[in-house]
Amino acid sequence: MHEQLRPSGLLAVGSLPWGAHFCQFYGEQADLVDSLVPFFKAGLDSNEMCLWVTSEPLPARDARTALRNAVPDLAERERRNQIEIIDHHDWYTATGKPDPDSTLRGWVEREERALADGFTGLRLTGNTYWVERSDWNGFVDYEARVSKTFKGRNIIGLCSYCLGRCQPHDILDVVANHQFALTRRAGDWQMIESAALSMAKDELHRLNAELEHRVLERTAALEHAVRSRDEFLSIASHELKTPITSLQLYVQGMVRAQSKGTLTAEQLNARLNRVQVQCGRLEKLINNLLDVSRADARTPALQRESFDMSELVADATERFAEEFARVGCQVTVDAREPIVGCWDRMRLEQAVTNLLQNAARYAPGSPVHVRVQSEGPWVRIVVRDGGPGISEKDHARIFERFAQAGSEQFAGGFGLGLWIVKQVVEAHEGSVTLVSRPGAGATFTLMLPCD
Repeated sequence: MHEQLRPSGLLAVGSLPWGAHFCQFYGEQADLVDSLVPFFKAGLDSNEMCLWVTSEPLPARDARTALRNAVPDLAERERRNQIEIIDHHDWYTATGKPDPDSTLRGWVEREERALADGFTGLRLTGNTYWVERSDWNGFVDYEARVSKTFKGRNIIGLCSYCLGRCQPHDILDVVANHQFALTRRAGDWQMIESAALSMAKDELHRLNAELEHRVLERTAALEHAVRSRDEFLSIASHELKTPITSLQLYVQGMVRAQSKGTLTAEQLNARLNRVQVQCGRLEKLINNLLDVSRADARTPALQRESFDMSELVADATERFAEEFARVGCQVTVDAREPIVGCWDRMRLEQAVTNLLQNAARYAPGSPVHVRVQSEGPWVRIVVRDGGPGISEKDHARIFERFAQAGSEQFAGGFGLGLWIVKQVVEAHEGSVTLVSRPGAGATFTLMLPCD
C-alpha cells in the first residue's frame, strides 16, 4: 500500500509515493496559489484527507477562496471533514506547544483519523513564513525528523518557504532536509534535488537498468530453452519418420507380394535383411536424439563412413517405388556410376529421402528424375519433378525452419524437411540449390565434396 503512487497535481513533480516530504520556494502569494491549489485538488480527487496550514502572504481566507475556484463543492468537502484550511496560529493552538514532538504527533493523529474515516491518507502543507530567525535551528531539526516520521505512513507533505526570508545557508538546510525542492524559474516550477538524493536516484536508475538487463537476458535464455525443446521435438519426429517410412514401405511390399504368392524365399530373406538394417538405423537415430547435447540440428554431428553415393540414392529411390506408383509418378534413376566418398550415411539418406518425399507429395502424377554424377572432387545429386513449381519469391523461404511456400499445394507438415536437407548438406560443406518456376516443376541439386 505504501508504495502506491499518488498524483501530486504538479507537472514538475508528477506522481509521488506515500511518505513523500518535499518543499517549495516561493516569491509571492500568486506562487502559492499556483502550486497549492492543484496540489490539494489532486488530493481531494483521490479521496485523501487534506490539511492546509496557512500563513502570510496567503491566509486561510484567501486560500479557501482560491481553492473554491478549482473545487466548486469545497464547502461540502469541508462539512465532511475531508479538508481543513487553518491558520498556523489556530493549528498550534490545537496541537499544543509548537515543538517538534507535538507537531509531528499532530500529523500522525490526523493520518490515523483520515484512515479511520475511510480516506486513503493525509495530504498536508504548512507555510513557514511565520518562523522567526531565533527559531530557525529548532525548525531545521524538526524538518529533519519529518521524513522519518512520514516514512511508512499514508502521508504526503509539502512545506513552503519564502525566498525573501531565507538566507543562502537556509536554502542549503532546507534542500538537505527534504527529498527534493521546487522553485519558480522563468514562470515555471523546476525541481531541485539534494546531492544525496540525486546520487541515490542515479544509483537506483543504474540498478534498475542492470536488473532489467538481467531480466531480459534470463527471459531470452528461457525463450531459447523453450525454442530448443520445441525444435528438438519437431526435428526428432521428422528424423524418426525417415527410417519408419522405409520400414513401412518394405513391410507393405512384402505383404502385397506374399498375398499374390510372388515372393520367393530368397526375396523374403533379402527384404527381411533390409528391414533389419532399417531397424538398426532407427535404434541408432533414437539413441542420438536422446542425447540432447547433440540434438542441435543447426550443426549436426556427423558420423562419417566410406560408401557409394550412387548405391545409397538408388536404394532410397527403390524403397519409394511403390509410393511413387501409388501417386502416379513415373520415376527414372540415373545412378550407375560408382561414386565413393566419406559421408554420414544416415543423414544423407535422410536428406535424399526428404527430397523424394517432397516430389511424391507435391508433384503427384508427374515424372520424377533422379540423377547422381561425379564432377571432379564433388558429387552432384539431382531430384527433378514435373509438378506445379515454386514461385521465385519462395525459393529461399522453403529452406527456412518451419517455413513453407505460400501456395496451397505446399501446405501441411512441419516445414522442416528442406531445412533439414540444407543443414545436413552444409554440415558436409556442400550446398543445395533450387531451380523452379510456377508450372515448370522443381529441380533440387545437392553438391557434396567426396573427401
